[in-house]
Amino acid sequence: MRLIPLGVSVIVAALVFVGLGDAPFLDPPEGFHAVVARTMSERGDFVTPRFDDVRYFDTPPLLYWLLSTAFAVAGPTPTAARFWSAVGGVACAAVTAEIGLLIGGARVGFLAGLMVAANLGIFLHSRLVEPDALFIFFITLAYAGFAAAYLGRGGRRGLVVFYASLALAAITKDAVLAVGALVAAGVFLVVTRERPLQPWAPWWGIALFAALPVAWYLAVETRNHGFLWYTVVDNHVLRLVQDRHFPDDHVPLRTLDFLGATVGAFLPWSLAAPWAIARAFRRPWRTATDRLWVLFAVWALLLVSFFIVLPFKLAHDALAAFPALALLVARLWDDTLVGEPHALRARTLMVPILVVLGAAGVLATLVWRGVVDARALPLRWLDVATRNLGARGQELPHESLLLGPVLLSSTVIFGVAVVALAVAVWRGWTELGITVGLGAMLAFLPVAGKAMADYALARSTTPIVEALRLRLQGPALIAHEGAIEQSASIVLALDRPVKIVNGRPSTLAFGATFDEARDIFWDGARLRAAWAAPGRHFLISIVPAERSVVTTLPSGSVHLLIATRRNGESWS
Repeated sequence: MRLIPLGVSVIVAALVFVGLGDAPFLDPPEGFHAVVARTMSERGDFVTPRFDDVRYFDTPPLLYWLLSTAFAVAGPTPTAARFWSAVGGVACAAVTAEIGLLIGGARVGFLAGLMVAANLGIFLHSRLVEPDALFIFFITLAYAGFAAAYLGRGGRRGLVVFYASLALAAITKDAVLAVGALVAAGVFLVVTRERPLQPWAPWWGIALFAALPVAWYLAVETRNHGFLWYTVVDNHVLRLVQDRHFPDDHVPLRTLDFLGATVGAFLPWSLAAPWAIARAFRRPWRTATDRLWVLFAVWALLLVSFFIVLPFKLAHDALAAFPALALLVARLWDDTLVGEPHALRARTLMVPILVVLGAAGVLATLVWRGVVDARALPLRWLDVATRNLGARGQELPHESLLLGPVLLSSTVIFGVAVVALAVAVWRGWTELGITVGLGAMLAFLPVAGKAMADYALARSTTPIVEALRLRLQGPALIAHEGAIEQSASIVLALDRPVKIVNGRPSTLAFGATFDEARDIFWDGARLRAAWAAPGRHFLISIVPAERSVVTTLPSGSVHLLIATRRNGESWS
């Protein structure tokens, strides 16, 4: 039984690491994070993250510290940049399996460990350069420590793991969400009427949780006056009332879209989530193990509810609830498998999966045959960058998103799964049903990874970079019109200074207020003045042509070098 987390790790590692570097950097967010990490390494400043010479404060430093180590070994390549996210995804599955083993037994551990990886949300974000996979791992590890302490395993070590992991989560993505995980544990203790509460919040635990984040936040504020105001007031409080001083260009989801994205990202296991959560709250809670299930239900509900209430939310914001949901759903299946009283009927669990996989197979077939336009797929509103492009009146070339082999493979996988599931439903074979559900997802995710690589290629800056490299001989002005994070891998590839024209509304907006950024952020007038000076000048624009600053430049001085549907045009 102790080998179950290891076995899950091997399966998930094969799923996540194979082909990890096949796709070019996906802008945003990958190129941007890679540039920040490279700049941190080159400057030797591990306190203040910077995008080239512009201070950046929207993401805490742990991701960049880890990326710096990967770049020191392998350079700033896609594989090296994605390595730590992949490690986070594999570790999250292993820890989820360990929790399931601890509180539910071998089968719950095995099912939960695979379910948390066998969904599009965790899988795709474990193959992206961003902090989410690591953040989810630290939150899951924290709850593993809490569960061990609650069951009396290992003395204080469980609480040490709990508070230390929350501290690491706070410097990985967002301190507010790390505090939210602590609040969820407190709500759990209140709901289950634990008394006294003080042993679960010792002074040394609170100190352990606060020490690292507080030290980093104070160090950054000391070196960058106004950082705390920007982070606490502008980036959190004013975001709530949608009145930020330094808005970025992200387009938030509506509440129904957010819920749809969350359910879709955790398919097919999200179909059973309502029953699984209700099962956790069903009394009696005779043992400490029975009560622990409430912790994971509380965390999942609090996190999703928090973002439902917030006016600003993105499609991936609820991913940190997926390990908890995987545990709860795995328990629900286990109840049915062993015939527990009040367990759901096998067909109640299997039929929704049959319907969803059948619908997915039909959709893949229709798109492959050209009956359904790929532009109608949920990617249009699930992906942050695609929505941002739409808000600017631009579109991604949909013919590059899903190629024939990807669609054909999906049709075959889902078709076989539907036939096998139909047999399982007909015969009432629960073991076959869960095996087919997991097998279908594990077979489909590499296909989804291929589609993701094609998507990254469609959005790649490589054609623009190659066109510029052919012409960059000696000194030259390189300018980028619009938010630089939309094309940040250009900066990584060219390794030359880039001026940002009309690009202040971005995640660099606050960093642009510091003195050293004045020569980096230009308006149209300054570009026109520089364009009139002798020398070679290149402009990369992500702005629609009719609104671009190019229309204000002398027509005889502008020549189109290359145009792409995704990254706009490069002019000289």
